[in-house]
Amino acid sequence: MSRPSGFSLVELVVTLIIAGILAALAIPRFTDTESKATWFHEQVKAAVRYAQRQAVAQHRSIYVLVQSTTVDLCYDATCSTSAMRLAQPGTNTSYTLNAPSGATISATTTPFSFDALGRPSPITGVTLTVAGRSISVTAETGYVYVP
Repeated sequence: MSRPSGFSLVELVVTLIIAGILAALAIPRFTDTESKATWFHEQVKAAVRYAQRQAVAQHRSIYVLVQSTTVDLCYDATCSTSAMRLAQPGTNTSYTLNAPSGATISATTTPFSFDALGRPSPITGVTLTVAGRSISVTAETGYVYVP
C-alpha cells in the first residue's frame, strides 16, 4: 500500500499561520527606518519654516546650522552657547533636531539665515537634502517647499 504524496490540510494551515505571524512581526521592522527618515524630513522642513517665521516676528536674523546628523536654529552663525539657540515653541529647550540612525542631512550652504524680512542669506537660496529627499528655500522670498 503506497502512501499518498503531498501535504495534509492541517500542515498547510499551520504553515500559513506561522508565515502570517512572522510577516506581521517582520514587515514593521523593515519600514520603521523609512518612516523615521520621512518623519525627520518633515521635521526639518517645519524647522526651516519656523526659523523664517521667527526671523520676521522677532525682527532679527535667525540662523539654521546644518550638520551631518543635526539641525540647530540659532541667533548667531555658530550656536556657540545655549543662550544663542532658538527655543522650541512653548518650551525652554533649544530647537535641535537629531537625525534617526541611517539618515543624514546636508545643505548647499551652512549655516544659512533668514533676515528680519524673511529673506534667506545667501540670497540665491538654499537646498537641503534630508535622507535622500530635497527641501528648497527660494531665493529672495524664502519660501520653503519640497520640489
